[in-house]
Amino acid sequence: MKILCLLGSPKKKGNTAYALNYLEEQLKQQHHEVKHVHVPSLSIAGCKECYWCKQDEAYLCVNNDDAIPLLKDMLEADAIIFSAPTFCWGFPAQMKALLDRMFCLISWKEGETESHSLLEGKTVGLIVTAGGEVKNNAELLGIAFNNMVEFMKCKLAGIVYIAPCEGIQSIDDTIKQQLDDLSQRLGS
Repeated sequence: MKILCLLGSPKKKGNTAYALNYLEEQLKQQHHEVKHVHVPSLSIAGCKECYWCKQDEAYLCVNNDDAIPLLKDMLEADAIIFSAPTFCWGFPAQMKALLDRMFCLISWKEGETESHSLLEGKTVGLIVTAGGEVKNNAELLGIAFNNMVEFMKCKLAGIVYIAPCEGIQSIDDTIKQQLDDLSQRLGS
């Protein structure tokens, strides 16, 4: 399987990266093809809400930036793992821009209530780190992610919360077991 792993943390070698790298190693041991992308190192503009992507002849998005090849990678992947630290009760701005741009992967016809998702049926997962607790903090990313998964008609493999995360020592055997379980669900 092709698995796309998206690191949404501005830190390439922080706690979130450590957790994602651990998961990626588990996936590679299962003989999956893993592609790692550091989202903040890309140039991704926010969604303009121009609805150009909803025109019949449109393909993806009018913003011609680094989001376009990444959205194509999402379409080609069998599974996608998102990972991010909690920033002010939400996703970091760089990851949020990508999530907003995923709107172009949804289509519908004028007057219809049902939409079509280009990611329908894909398996997705989330890793969240947070300096504070899960409740009313990291869980808010999970709630937003669950809503997106439902809207995009994807299959949720799971969410691993690492909170409070006080360094890589917080990614202990219990968290590693949760990441192992997530790798199994992503790869099945």
